[in-house]
Amino acid sequence: MKKRINFVSQSLAAGFFTLVIIIDFFPNLGINMLFGIAGFIIFVLLAAITHQKGEPLYRSSKQEFIFTVLSGIYLFSLLIILNLLGGNSQSAISLTHPILLVLYFSALLFSYIRYKKKN
Repeated sequence: MKKRINFVSQSLAAGFFTLVIIIDFFPNLGINMLFGIAGFIIFVLLAAITHQKGEPLYRSSKQEFIFTVLSGIYLFSLLIILNLLGGNSQSAISLTHPILLVLYFSALLFSYIRYKKKN
């Protein structure tokens, strides 16, 4: 039961994160940003509470590397789609934002290094 609640919490946290980004690009949607942020925080906390102690987040370094690649594809695809739909980020989130790129590529590099060390 805890695993199912954890999975649902992680999925809803990802959904609320997406909602926050959409609201940032289209502030005239009529949805309050606090709703998205509160939902994200609540479900991240619920996911942390329901996580099984001693159970690793990833089963292997390969799974961690794949997750890092896919989450980057998701985030950058979302940014591209929102730009193509005519959205403009209120907080300067873009594909060329240096901090976003450095964080993603450093996470990707460290994940790849861990993957290569194990194999």
